[in-house]
Amino acid sequence: MSASENSFMKSLFFGQIREEFIFPYPKLKPELAENVNMIVDAIDKFGKDVVKSAEWDEKGAMPREVVQAMAELGLTGIAVPEEMGGLGLPQSGYARVMQQVASLDGSLAVTLGAHQSIGYKALLLFGNDEQKKRFLPRLATGELIAAFCLTEPSSGSDAASIQTKAELSADGKHYILTGNKLWITNGAIAGFFTVFAKTNVVENGEKKEKVTCFAVELPTEGVSVGPGEHKLGIRASWTNAIHFDNVKVPVENIIGGVGYGFKVAMGILNHGRLGLAAGCVGVAKNAIKASIEHANERTQFKKKIGEFGMIKEKVAEMIVNNYVAESMVYMTTNLIDRGDMDYSMESAAAKIFCSEMLWDAVDENIQIWGGNGYMKEYPYERWLRDSRINRIFEGTNEILRCFVALSGMQGPGQELSGLAKAIQHPLKGLGVVTDYATRKVKQNVFGETMTKSHPRLKKIAGLLEEYTVELSAQTEVLLKRHGKEIHLKQFAQKRIADVAIDLYAMFCTLSRVTQVLEEKGEAGTEMEVAIAEAFCMKANRRIRGNFKAMDRNEDEMMKFIADKAYEIGCYPFDYFK
Repeated sequence: MSASENSFMKSLFFGQIREEFIFPYPKLKPELAENVNMIVDAIDKFGKDVVKSAEWDEKGAMPREVVQAMAELGLTGIAVPEEMGGLGLPQSGYARVMQQVASLDGSLAVTLGAHQSIGYKALLLFGNDEQKKRFLPRLATGELIAAFCLTEPSSGSDAASIQTKAELSADGKHYILTGNKLWITNGAIAGFFTVFAKTNVVENGEKKEKVTCFAVELPTEGVSVGPGEHKLGIRASWTNAIHFDNVKVPVENIIGGVGYGFKVAMGILNHGRLGLAAGCVGVAKNAIKASIEHANERTQFKKKIGEFGMIKEKVAEMIVNNYVAESMVYMTTNLIDRGDMDYSMESAAAKIFCSEMLWDAVDENIQIWGGNGYMKEYPYERWLRDSRINRIFEGTNEILRCFVALSGMQGPGQELSGLAKAIQHPLKGLGVVTDYATRKVKQNVFGETMTKSHPRLKKIAGLLEEYTVELSAQTEVLLKRHGKEIHLKQFAQKRIADVAIDLYAMFCTLSRVTQVLEEKGEAGTEMEVAIAEAFCMKANRRIRGNFKAMDRNEDEMMKFIADKAYEIGCYPFDYFK
């Protein structure tokens, strides 16, 4: 791996710890912190005055005026540059705002996130100056609400399989867009669609179909919106099918270039996942507060239930996991704000961890509240329903685990391929072989050494040094075992991804607690140190288990059981037959 490659997680798969990317833990500039805190205070006031979550959930709708009220607070243009009418916040500030909005209401957060985390993000990341000037000022003020049109009836996780097509008109001035999009958040209220469609391109003299990204402003002839969907959670958000029937889109509305739509979509989602992850942190804080409140008040067996070990364990685990999730979110947003980093794997890891952390938190909160938690009189069952979508939104966690594993293994795979070629041609490939051998000897003899973590956290640093080298070794084993077939081996991908995610979570936590220790000293940081140690002990057990299961596992039995069930078509056993 070249030293110029700026990806912390990809470096782990080479057995390298790039401390300069994660130490010191990022701190907000005072001016930015002050601005964000003012916005957060305004959001809290907005929540008290306007948000009526139980009523919206019951009706399955919120008033359209609520979106305009958010726009008046500037929330529809959080990341839009100030010169175009937005707040101009960096990704870290944006994430903190989304964290606060999500803590008010899930539907509200989804509506706002769909507008700017993904709805007009293509313009910010890939739009040209003319496109930005034409659309962003109106998107920032809420005059236009945006929606992201990617999913189709036959295309979900496999974005490249979309069927919507766009054909260039005879005069070359328009593309004619035809197709259907499914489950589009903000579909019923949007005046701006980011739409992905297949177009014909010519590469090396060969005609191919490739995805292209289009900006579509409404009203436009040929666009129709289906009825609202009835959903398990986030019921007050607008979710609709969108139909495009020979819609004329000017060629100047292509974003990112013809045939580059897949790259645009992935770039958008890498950004959008951080808004979602931050929202999970905000809702989990609500669940923790509610759990502590009930644990301190509910009495059973002449004791407050918070005195019982199993309740303490639940509350502590919620706090530990949310602290880790928060650490991952703001480490990753800082990587984005640097402007020179590949943060795609870190973004996916944060989304996976945070969405699963939140699901556990809202579930355990209901368990602590018991029967009351199950009743609509309280908000807790709604939190559970609203939170379920996060493991599906913006890349299912299963697909993102595949992405983390395969992205991480790509570099080592290329290195091994290059090494094999070098061995066949020793004179030409001597440098490749020497570089590889030198790095492996160094890792095997000396390992990796961390120098920036606090001495109080030496044990955690030692685990990370050991497991980083082991991750590299296990990656090579898998690549040599499966070769080009590794993309089909999802049992192995899941294990290696879970190891990588746990390692990133540990690194983020180590960096954050190191900073706290250096600023406050050990006397005032007992809770943070305990959180870091508790999480890393549990992660240590998971990592060891995943490494062991690389060779000793039940994979073939599980595949056999599933295949037999597919053949039969149901659960095939009945005690009475």
